Amino acid sequence: DVYKRQMLDLSEQGNIAWKLEMPGRSVAGPIVVGDLVVTTSSSGQDGEVLHVSGVDLNSGELLWEQTFHATGRPFCHPTSANAAPSPASDGERVFAFFSSNDLVCLSLEGELLWYRGLGFDYPKAGNDVGMASSPVVADGAVIVQVEAQGDSFAAAIDAETGKNLWRMDRPQTSNWSSPLVIRRPDDRSEVVIQSRQDVIAVDPRSGETRWSTEEGGSAIPSPTAAGGLLILPSDEVVALNIGASATAPEVAWRNNRLSPRNASVVATDDRIYSLKGSILVAANLADGEQVWQERISGLGSACATPVISGGRLYIFDQSGIGVVIEDRGDSGEKVCEVDLGEGVLGSPAIVDGKLIIRGTGSLICFE
Repeated sequence: DVYKRQMLDLSEQGNIAWKLEMPGRSVAGPIVVGDLVVTTSSSGQDGEVLHVSGVDLNSGELLWEQTFHATGRPFCHPTSANAAPSPASDGERVFAFFSSNDLVCLSLEGELLWYRGLGFDYPKAGNDVGMASSPVVADGAVIVQVEAQGDSFAAAIDAETGKNLWRMDRPQTSNWSSPLVIRRPDDRSEVVIQSRQDVIAVDPRSGETRWSTEEGGSAIPSPTAAGGLLILPSDEVVALNIGASATAPEVAWRNNRLSPRNASVVATDDRIYSLKGSILVAANLADGEQVWQERISGLGSACATPVISGGRLYIFDQSGIGVVIEDRGDSGEKVCEVDLGEGVLGSPAIVDGKLIIRGTGSLICFE
């Protein structure tokens, strides 16, 4: 039964499969590639020491770890860390990005393949509270969004060689949202880059702008795609129809009651969920109409985007309180609560009935 196999029961009594203490601090989410969990950390007085760790999904054993020294500015807000962007993978390699704009490419066995110090190349890229945009991979290109008051740009790095494919100037203002890869009806990939001013979609390899819209997005929550729609968070949530064959997608619906605070919108084939502080709102994906709204008792401020599986949402706040909310159709019900004892600011990962959570100081697996 797929539904039962994916149901993860967090409880104080413990179905923790394993827990691994990690070096330094992290506010990034983990990723899973096959049976490998990849997570990043930063340590040192200013977070200048960078760690990329590979952990066995089933046993929690540390398989490898690589350590580097930041070439860019590692400074960040005390609640954040240099290890803020979540890593990415193309299934063959791992790409670890840091707030200091250091981009590391490793094999799945932990071998260093190439290293780019984008903070060295562009020394005015950064801000005092830290960068947090996570990279994405499409068509053999690693796309990074580095938007700040100084050097502000988006760039594509060749996944195999580590060389620039393209670089474009971006608005000179801080932006912590991440790019998103979408697939159009003609099976081509586009990378959506969101800022307060506008939203553009570019070709991953050439950087050519495919389309743009003056619909400004948020500088913190990132865009989401589901069911042929591109969901853009801002003062209102706007859904664009990317399932049509037209080059520039048209607005399908908009709703100013769905705007998330910090976490990105989560979507399934028929529902979207928006976290507004301690309030969770569920709406129909097709038309954006609200279905239910629940205030979650015990939940504090959350930055981590929730994950969903089997009709249950797994939500963690900055203090480490985790709740499981089940969508009952016309309402949401809290079915479990857990205190991890350390903050969670990066989105968890779900795979094969396991929930992988990166706390600020450790990596935890529930099953």
